[in-house]
Amino acid sequence: MNLTRLIALGLLTERGARHGHQLKRDVEVTKADEWAGAGAGSLNRELRQMAAEGLIKAVRTERVGHRPERTIYQITAEGRRELAILRERAIGRIQDGTDPMAAGLIFAGSQDRAALAGLLALHRRAVEAELERLAVERERGMREGYLQPSVSPLQAAAFRRGELRMQAELAWHRECDQMLTGEAGDAPAGARTADAGDPSAAGLP
Repeated sequence: MNLTRLIALGLLTERGARHGHQLKRDVEVTKADEWAGAGAGSLNRELRQMAAEGLIKAVRTERVGHRPERTIYQITAEGRRELAILRERAIGRIQDGTDPMAAGLIFAGSQDRAALAGLLALHRRAVEAELERLAVERERGMREGYLQPSVSPLQAAAFRRGELRMQAELAWHRECDQMLTGEAGDAPAGARTADAGDPSAAGLP
């Protein structure tokens, strides 16, 4: 899934013709360089490739002061069709992918429980640290407005999804600890995932 391409085409559709530096700034504001890997290098490469494929076209160049001359790109009809395809792949389907955690648990071999518990504790601390980071980011986003549902509901929804995924991972750790210590009893009911956070917060923040 080429997220850099989806992001660039989406920004050109939403915000009109832009040069690479403007797109880079858009990406930084939305933090897409962190969660989608759409950094400056990958973005510039993608712009060149999309121009070669006819998905975008150069409409003019501009220079501001002593800055380098910049090429302004505009999305084409073919680019809009490509964006629709990428959007359908990104949103309309459950994404398949590798699962290192499952492989490590199922095929742990003769690893003793104490060693496995240590590795799980390490992973749990990483999840907790990520939740702390997201809490800081949420506070900043609400203050600056880009996570305000009334300002940017889709970005707020995407951020909330990330929070819920981490909270679900932490809930899994609690259940896994019970199973490994023999305290789980019957298979956990689906309702137990309510530990992942306040159900009333499952929508927008």
